[in-house]
Amino acid sequence: MIALKSKLLRAIKTKKINVFLLFVLLAFIILLLSKLSRDYTNTIIFNVISKNAPEEAVILKDPSHKLKVTFSTYGFKWLKYYIIKPNLEIDFVNDVTKTDSVYIWSTAKGFSTINNQFDKTEKVISINPDTLRFKYDENSVKLVPVIANVTINYSPGFNALEEKITEPDSVKILGPSSLLDKINYLSTKAFNAEDVRVPISETLELDLDSIDKAINVTRKKISFKSNVEKFTEGTLSIPIEIINVPNTITLTHFPKTINVYYFTSLKAFKDIKMSDFKVVCDYNELSNNSAYLTPKLIKKPVSIKRVRMQQQNVEFIITK
Repeated sequence: MIALKSKLLRAIKTKKINVFLLFVLLAFIILLLSKLSRDYTNTIIFNVISKNAPEEAVILKDPSHKLKVTFSTYGFKWLKYYIIKPNLEIDFVNDVTKTDSVYIWSTAKGFSTINNQFDKTEKVISINPDTLRFKYDENSVKLVPVIANVTINYSPGFNALEEKITEPDSVKILGPSSLLDKINYLSTKAFNAEDVRVPISETLELDLDSIDKAINVTRKKISFKSNVEKFTEGTLSIPIEIINVPNTITLTHFPKTINVYYFTSLKAFKDIKMSDFKVVCDYNELSNNSAYLTPKLIKKPVSIKRVRMQQQNVEFIITK
């Protein structure tokens, strides 16, 4: 009986405590909401970010590039400035004056740009300091080609006459000359495609992991296209021409023609002619005591992907 009475008393006391804590919490929330709804004036230090800085200039980092802005707004607005590190942009096109050694920003010229970066409920009272100086170095500019790091495995009977980079095939890089001189090209990140039988159109990122952070690459992505088509193999019998034969001798050769096998698209196949190829044997390249000339394909159409000749030796006899 005594134990039961004791439990009831504890339960009543616990409930009283819970109700008390609830009222305390509600009172705190009401007080907080009341405080946050009022206007306050305070000063916040903002980091400065350059906007529209000239490409030919490197703005040197300086820890003094900060602005102390005093403004008023209601409490809820102040919360974001304590949660997120604030930044302000300085427009180098409209608000900065260039001298021989520095760029100069002043509140007299740039106040409105700063003010426009605040909400309408935030009233800017003052900005300190009233002048910022930005030292700079001159940038060098270099145009470098882009190489696509692409591996394509085509389905049987499919291929592409050309694989090309578009938009663009080169990019502009900016930075100190000593660093730019070491860069002759940029490569894309690896892209692999298997069993390809349709045209490819991909946006590829440039591989900039090894590029010095002091170098600014004006474009980070390029477009890669490969016009994949159905391909077929063709064969033509091409006459063999002997060149550089001395006037003092006469020779005959066998065979007179050679079969040339080529791989091209179905679209280009019908336009390929015998006159698009030329096979020669150069007498000046004849080795001592050799009975064979070596045929070389010195002319072929641009619309073929692969080409091979049926044989690598041409027999000859000196008849005079």
